[in-house]
Amino acid sequence: MATQIEAARLLMYRAAAMKDNGKKTTRESSMAKLFASEMSVRVCEEAIQIHGGYGYTKDYPPEKYWRDSKLCTIGEGTRKFNESSSLEKF
Repeated sequence: MATQIEAARLLMYRAAAMKDNGKKTTRESSMAKLFASEMSVRVCEEAIQIHGGYGYTKDYPPEKYWRDSKLCTIGEGTRKFNESSSLEKF
């Protein structure tokens, strides 16, 4: 889980550094959003598995984190849109 989180963080930092340097970041930002939102869901699903049946109840944080992370995959643009933006330069 830590590796996935760190990889998403580094993609985001790379896009932010490019933006700070005045470069175009359409592809890098799309890649960072796509990867981070998908990793967020996967990490939350792993946390739910670790908690077992309790992971699905509202008494424990993984359930809320999973719901919030799923919203990011929908609210931040569809997966297909982000994929097509990521492939724009290729």
